[in-house]
Formats: sequence, structure tokens, C-alpha cells
Amino acid sequence: MPRLPKRQHLSLQAAGIIEEMITTGELRDLIPGERTLAEKLQIGRDTLRASLEILEQKKVISKRQHGKRRSILKQSSTPTRASTRRVAFLSPKNLLQLPPKLLAEFDTLRELLQKQSYELELVSPGVFHLQNPSEKLKTLVKDHEADLWILYQCDRKIQEWFCDNQIPTLVRGFSHDAVDLPCIDDDWRSAAFHAGLHLKRMGHSRIGLLMPDTKLAGLRATEAGLQETAAENPESLSIHKMTDSGDLKSVTRALEIAFGLDQPPTALVATRSRHVLTLFSWLAAHRLAIPHDLSLITLSSETWFNHLVPSLSHYRSDPIMMARSVTRKVLQLAEGETSGAKIKLLVPEFFDGGSVKNLTRS
Repeated sequence: MPRLPKRQHLSLQAAGIIEEMITTGELRDLIPGERTLAEKLQIGRDTLRASLEILEQKKVISKRQHGKRRSILKQSSTPTRASTRRVAFLSPKNLLQLPPKLLAEFDTLRELLQKQSYELELVSPGVFHLQNPSEKLKTLVKDHEADLWILYQCDRKIQEWFCDNQIPTLVRGFSHDAVDLPCIDDDWRSAAFHAGLHLKRMGHSRIGLLMPDTKLAGLRATEAGLQETAAENPESLSIHKMTDSGDLKSVTRALEIAFGLDQPPTALVATRSRHVLTLFSWLAAHRLAIPHDLSLITLSSETWFNHLVPSLSHYRSDPIMMARSVTRKVLQLAEGETSGAKIKLLVPEFFDGGSVKNLTRS
């Protein structure tokens, strides 16, 4: 964290701190936007502008031009980059949008890092929809100086950019194929494989897989795990993929298509907790019930699952245990250690509820 200026001669002291950040290499090439820099130094924007004018007069930075950021004119040729003691958590969702389990993990991670004198910052920029996010990411990394970045639900393009630019990075999820970044996640491939075996043992030969159409490596692992169940004897077990495009209409449409088949699925594996509410309500509207008309296993878990009748068969992971594993890896990477396994997967625990019908007894 940068030193904070005292109240005497505030603009002069702020100018000194900014110049120090340039000398150490914490700031490179361009000065961050005024809002970002003012928040980092915890000063007003008028004070910041006065400090930047001081640096302009010293010819440390370029003069202000409308619509352009100031350039750094005097950069140390061999900057000694100081540790920021900050970790940035890059996510397409802000804190209010994070699911409860991930929020619990994030809060625990922040507490554990604070004990090691690290600050955790959630960064949720508008880069996830871009076909080429390179320039935006370059600016983002400059504006949010951090010793290490954690990537959550980031697609291949973003993971590749961090990998190619050799920025210390940990993927909270699955790394995409050929992206050489360390990662930590739940073992969704094994969980999906186990779910398929369990349904197969209960006599189900037609299984639906409901999953978002986002291009996340963890979802591909889930699909691969379930497909492995059918690989030995595809004639005795079929997998019907159902797509969730991120809205209620797409899920209900997927259900209508599945139940309109000549041989509809007798069981469904859901990958998101939101699918559970849609399934229960959609089936009720069509006078169908779980597990009488459709068996259900979900790979997610929520505390409100405890209030459902029948109880859900689901997989549960411990956010506290995950936060501890992430903390250990973050500290290792932030301190320059590269030994150890690149991939760490935690196996979720299976809870056998009453949402799966045993067809072998029929």
C-alpha cells in the first residue's frame, strides 16, 4: 500500500509520493486516471491535480491533454519495484453479485491475507465482453498495482493475456488448455463422473445435463466427467445436454425440449443452484414432481437447500477450506516460489438426499 500524505503541504507531499512510485517502477509509462490515483492516495482530486502540476513543472510527467492520460517522462532505467502487499481478485461479478458460498470464501481469504499483511481488492471491470481485451487489461493492471492477480470466471483470452505477460497469477477455477497458469478449484470432473455412476446404479439410462453456455474450463470438465460415465457403454446410457443462456426463458425452453423428446431424461444433473428453483417451479406448473417424474442431482450447494422437500442430492464444498488453500498458494506465488503442483483440486462431498428415484425397484 502506498504511503499516505500528511495534511501539511498536501499537494507537495503527494507529488513526492507519486514521483517515488515512478522511481520504484510502481507506476510505468502512463499516470493512472485521476479518480483511481486520488482514491489510492486518499486525497481530493483538486489536491491531486495540484500535485500533478508540480510534476509537470519538474518535467517528470507530460502536460495534461483533454481525453489523454499523462505520460511519464522520467522513468528510472532500472526501477526497483517494491512489493505492494496487495492481491487483486479479478471477477465479472462485484461483491453484491457473488453467490453466498463464494462471498464466504472471499471474506475468509481477505481475513487470512490481512494476517499476513496483504490487502485483497476485488476488481470487476468491463472487459469480459470484449473480443480483444488486451489494451483494457494493460490499463487495468497499471491502475491496480498488485503483487498477484486471482482470476475468477475468466475466459481463455484473459487467462492467456496474464500468462503471456508473465504477471504473477492464480486461477480460481480451471486453467484453459495450453494456458500455463496455476489453478485451484473443486474437482467438478470427478463430481460429475460420480453423479453419473450414482444415477446409473439407480437405473437411469437417460440423463440431462443443464449448464450455462459460458466458455469456462470448469464447465467443460463437468461435461467431460459425465460423458465418461457413458463412454464404456453408450448404448445403455445417453447424455442430453441442456443449455442455460443466462436467462429464465432459455432454461424453461431447454426443459420443454427435453420433456418433448420421445424418450425424455429420467434424471437431471444441474450445475447451478439457480437451476433448482426453476426446476421445482416449472415441474410444479406442469403437475410433475421430483423425484416421481424427474430425479435431480445438483453440483452446487446452498444453505436454503435444507428447506426443500424432498431433500436434494447434491455436492458440497467447504469455502473455508478453499480459502485456506488459495491463501497458501497466493503467499507462495507472491513470494516468488514456483515449486509445487500447478493444479490443485478439492473433491466436493456428496450428500445423498431424496431427489433421486431408484428405478431398479420398479
